[in-house]
Amino acid sequence: MTRIILICCVICFVFNIQTYAVDFYVSPDGKPENSGTKSEPFGTLESARDAVRNARNSKSIPPDESVTVYLAAGKYFLNKSFELKQEDSGTEKNPVRYCSETPLGAELIGGFAVPVSAFKKIEEMAILKRLDPTVHDNVFVADLNALNIPGMKQWGNQFKGRPDAPPELFFNEEPMTVARFPNHAWAGFKTTLDNGMPHDEKTEESNKKVAEKVGVAFVHPETDTKKNHGGSFLYDEQTLKLRDPERIARWNPETGIWLFGYWTHDWSDEVLKVASIDSKQKIMTLLGVHGYGIGGQSWTGYSERRYFVMNLLEELDTPGEWYLDRQNNHLYFYPPNDLSGSAIILSTLEQPLVLLNGSNFVRFQGISFGPTFGNGIDIRGGTKNAVLACRIFATGRTGITLNGGTTNLVRGCDLYHIGSTGVSINGGDRKTLTPAGHRAVNNHIHHFGRLYRTYSGAFSLHGVGNIVQNNRIHDAPHLAIAYGGNENRIERNEIYRVVQETSDAGALYTGRDWTTQGNMIEENYIHDLGTSDSHGTMGVYLDDCDCGDTIRRNVFYKASRAVFIGGGRDNIAENNLFIECYQGISLDSRGMTWKQWNSPNDSSWQLERKAQELNYQNPPWSERYPKLATIMQNEPKAPLGCVFQRNVMIDCKQWIHLDNNVLKLLEQTNLKDNIIVADNVVVENTVKSDADKLPEKEKTLQKYVGSVEPGFTDQDKQDFHFKPDSPLQKLLPENFEPIPFEKIGLFIDQYRTSLPKNN
Repeated sequence: MTRIILICCVICFVFNIQTYAVDFYVSPDGKPENSGTKSEPFGTLESARDAVRNARNSKSIPPDESVTVYLAAGKYFLNKSFELKQEDSGTEKNPVRYCSETPLGAELIGGFAVPVSAFKKIEEMAILKRLDPTVHDNVFVADLNALNIPGMKQWGNQFKGRPDAPPELFFNEEPMTVARFPNHAWAGFKTTLDNGMPHDEKTEESNKKVAEKVGVAFVHPETDTKKNHGGSFLYDEQTLKLRDPERIARWNPETGIWLFGYWTHDWSDEVLKVASIDSKQKIMTLLGVHGYGIGGQSWTGYSERRYFVMNLLEELDTPGEWYLDRQNNHLYFYPPNDLSGSAIILSTLEQPLVLLNGSNFVRFQGISFGPTFGNGIDIRGGTKNAVLACRIFATGRTGITLNGGTTNLVRGCDLYHIGSTGVSINGGDRKTLTPAGHRAVNNHIHHFGRLYRTYSGAFSLHGVGNIVQNNRIHDAPHLAIAYGGNENRIERNEIYRVVQETSDAGALYTGRDWTTQGNMIEENYIHDLGTSDSHGTMGVYLDDCDCGDTIRRNVFYKASRAVFIGGGRDNIAENNLFIECYQGISLDSRGMTWKQWNSPNDSSWQLERKAQELNYQNPPWSERYPKLATIMQNEPKAPLGCVFQRNVMIDCKQWIHLDNNVLKLLEQTNLKDNIIVADNVVVENTVKSDADKLPEKEKTLQKYVGSVEPGFTDQDKQDFHFKPDSPLQKLLPENFEPIPFEKIGLFIDQYRTSLPKNN
């Protein structure tokens, strides 16, 4: 018996060694001299990190023992990145964990708190004269010098997205608006006096004629017109909606005025500084230089360019607006609600809040990140790091970046009020087609692209072999997912209310590259895109000769042009449901007709060069993508080899659009077993261009089934499961694969214990 007891004690002792865990504690109230225990917590994350390092170096903590750093609830104000390096790594069995003691109770903030008591009534008469008299009692001022908040530099002449100098202002976690005009709408202009692009005497003569036509005096730009320069335009008092036509005369460009605008294209935004305003002739001249110039007409026919004016103390006239006098370091604010009891944050940190620089097996769980002026979390390299059940919000730039490394994970997180991209993923070796295996799963990402309003999605997905899965994505001015690279998967995501402010844009977007092959877009629900009158909105947009993608078993509902293929080849769209879309599938031949195809003068269009850089005619590329390996010997400009099969179109205006060149190559496009259901909608000719010339071929492209009831479970509630007795289901091709609608979107697990309301 004694021997048995001794053996049991030894077993228990060994077991305890194997499962022994070391815990450190951090609190905003911790003191520098504390030991890091629960009763004597550290005051900073750096103290905990250094304690772990020192213990590991002294071998008082063996490498395989579990280490957890617990953060007490409260606000942690950071003035530099919290950085972890390779020496701060855990192991696969026992990762190093940084956890909030209460879910989202620990808040990492990149900036300063501005106490409510710092805001005073404005007494300076010079300031009151600049403000609208009706708001004198509503606007308050805080002297940041008295709070030891350093002064901020002025913005530059031009920038894209986030201003190139902090801060941003947040009131009770909501982003406030730099004083602007109009407050909630756009101003517009139609007459461009100088587009700001390089020009010669002929262009200048044309500009003179435009000025003469609209009755203003032509003024030669003071800058070198042979280079890109600040342009000028005739502003319209009606579109500015000026309360007082004389008001604009009181705007002073010397104090700094900027215009946010879509200057040429509805997919390219930029902020440009104003050089001067001629309020008599109604001319605005810009100091900021836009790469595309100003003015012009988008391909959707919208000729009027739009902008709004920002950074005007004179226009601080609506709740939620603010203005920073950078010369005197005074903050002016019109609070949206009562100041008492409110939390006011100035975000100033331009570096990421947290930087994992080559560390492995590190987890952040249940922590809140933001507000901050830069990125939330940067993970550079490393293996099996994870961000779990965290909140990342109110960032000036990207929420989370996974750059390099392998099998890093973002799971169960909420990201919103993101200045740029929600989660940026780039990993894997494209030359060897080696996957990285990064994953972003079960995240709720919304209200992103807040400052960088174009090409800033919920996700940026590049590299090889990465996965974006079961996320809910909504509310953004431009795209939801920008992707490229090879063999990445976008699956079971719900995407809606994106492309709300732009045009010629898609919820999912890739383009201008033959080599982005093997990407899979599968079992997603993409719905309610764009604006009600916009046909420049796409669901999945394969732009400018993109090749080799598969779009399978997705549901597109009110998705405008649901699948739009701009001249690419070997793309597959099969087994998709298209419901109440303007257009189901479109394929054009721009590679055959656009002069810049493969242009040596435009690096973005050098399609063959991009392929050569990846050694595409040799293994592993030639083995993985044999059609690409021989593209230059097989009509490289032509959109050959696309497959459109087993798709179901319900109440769509057009089921397919093929241009004339594509029609001539129809034998090299596989169209079969597509079903078209029309109910109270006039269906256009199935092949829009020249279809009447191909009546026999047209009959083989589709099957019309008239006004058959689809038999969805509940279409009004967007439940697109087929009922068991669905009339339409009986007409589907035998090899039509059911779409697992119930598996799309968020789900409950250990990191997401409840689902957010549908909104």
